[in-house]
Parts: sequence; structure tokens; C-alpha cells
Amino acid sequence: MKKPTAGFTLIELLVVIGIIGILAALAMPVYTTAMMSAQMTDGLSNARQIGLAMKMFAQDNDGSFVSGTNSYGDQITTSNDAFRSLIPTYLDNEKVFTISRAKVGSKADNKISPPTEILKAGENAFAYVEGLNTSSNSNWPLIVDETDGSGHYTTVEGNLGGTWKGTKAIVVHTDGSSAAVPLLGPNTARYIPEFDDPTQNALNVTNYMGSGVQLLEPAAP
Repeated sequence: MKKPTAGFTLIELLVVIGIIGILAALAMPVYTTAMMSAQMTDGLSNARQIGLAMKMFAQDNDGSFVSGTNSYGDQITTSNDAFRSLIPTYLDNEKVFTISRAKVGSKADNKISPPTEILKAGENAFAYVEGLNTSSNSNWPLIVDETDGSGHYTTVEGNLGGTWKGTKAIVVHTDGSSAAVPLLGPNTARYIPEFDDPTQNALNVTNYMGSGVQLLEPAAP
């Protein structure tokens, strides 16, 4: 007589599948957090490169960061318009201006010729504070990742300003220093705290930076 072949019972299989499901459920948040952290590190690295290029531009322009009209004679109305002044003299790679998780500016085609191809709408994920110079307060923000359009962030991933789920914002200051700054405030109105008054939004720039200063958002496609 043949010896019965050993195997798993239905109950054993269900138990194993259940354990695998539990382990996957526990691992997913950890994986998601780790992935977001890696993407934030990459975005911060890009922001630092933009900040360095902006400082080099200022050194060549009497200490003033890009303002008014860009190097191609275009009136600056978005951060894309301002950042075009950095290409190709100070930066030759459009992808530096992208953040893979961003609502706007997750990808760029890297075409920089002719000039009309430089940083087209949807190829930049960073906002820019226009009207500052190298003598401005070193704690003031110069470059930040995209907001919801009003200088605020949100915990809703996939929305404008929700790149990092309302946890942090990438900030480059006028002195070139940069950091992922923890956000404060309610879920749909998170903000970057001012360096000397955490109750105030650092992107309400006209409240404390003076006239002629404004926050410019990326151009949406």
C-alpha cells in the first residue's frame, strides 16, 4: 500500500496566509515612511543645488537674486520664470527642479534649447520668494517646495501642498542653508513657522519682509 503524502491542511494554509497578511500590513507603513524619507532627501538635495545656483547668480548681479524680468527678458510671474535665469549658465539640468512626489513638477524632459523649452509649465516643483538679496535676513526662506497656492500645506497626499503629507517642507534660506522643516497648524492649513515667531507663517512674506517681496508658485500645466 502507498504511504499517504504529507501536506498542509486547509486550516494550516489559512493560518499561514493570515500571518503573511498581518506581517504585510505591519510592514507597509514602515516601507511607505522609508520611501517618503528617501524621496525627501533627494528633493532636499535638488533644492540645495538650486540655492547654490541662485547664490552664484546673485554674486554676478550685485547681490540681488532673480527678480523682475529673467535672463531671457520675460516678466517673472511664476517661479518657473525666475528659475529660467539659472539655465544654462548656473545649472544645465532641468531635473534638479523636480520632486517625484509633487503634484506639479514631478518630471522634466531636460530640453533647454531653444529657451522656450526651459522649465515649461509642470517641470518645476519649487516655489520662490522674489525680491530678496544676499543682505536679506539669513533666516528668511528663499526657495520652498510647492504649497497649496496660498503659502500653506496640507496633509492630503496628491493635493497641492501635500507632497510630504503635511509633515515637513523643504526650505532653502537666503544664506544658502537648507532643511526639511517640520510644519505646524491644522491639517488643511499647515505652515512653515517663522524663525522668531512659530505662531506665524514664514510664507506670509509681505507681513514681515516688506514691500516688493512676493511668493511665486510653480507654473501648473
